[in-house]
Amino acid sequence: MSPSETINLFLQQPHIAVVGISRNKNKFGNTIYHTLKKKGIDVIPVNPHMLEFDGKRCYSNVETLPSEVKTLMVNTPPEATMEIVEKAVKSGIQHIWLQQGSSNDEVLKFLDGKGINYIADRCIMMFAEPVGSFHRFHRFLSKVTGNYPK
Repeated sequence: MSPSETINLFLQQPHIAVVGISRNKNKFGNTIYHTLKKKGIDVIPVNPHMLEFDGKRCYSNVETLPSEVKTLMVNTPPEATMEIVEKAVKSGIQHIWLQQGSSNDEVLKFLDGKGINYIADRCIMMFAEPVGSFHRFHRFLSKVTGNYPK
């Protein structure tokens, strides 16, 4: 599957759990959550230190997500990502997006060959349509420099 097909498949999923939401309103995980929600996606918050986020139940980890959730957006530091990804694979998650800055070589090696549709080191905000002005410009630059997935 091409990188653009992988991205489109991820964004077509009916539910996306977001790991990395926070009480701090300025954290990027919150921006991702609210942006995807505005686009009509059923977004499920995941944070081990919160019971509720934005009026929704907040799940403590990926193992406690409802069984119909097969898609995971990860916006955590790389040192926390490996454990999250391992648990996600064991829990039947089929689609994982590792936001820029969330992955490392160990995580990518783990995911290779697992049959998981995953995206790494890309900003979801450049792909979740409609794309806002800042991220639209970022996408334009990515295309001009040949870094945009085909």
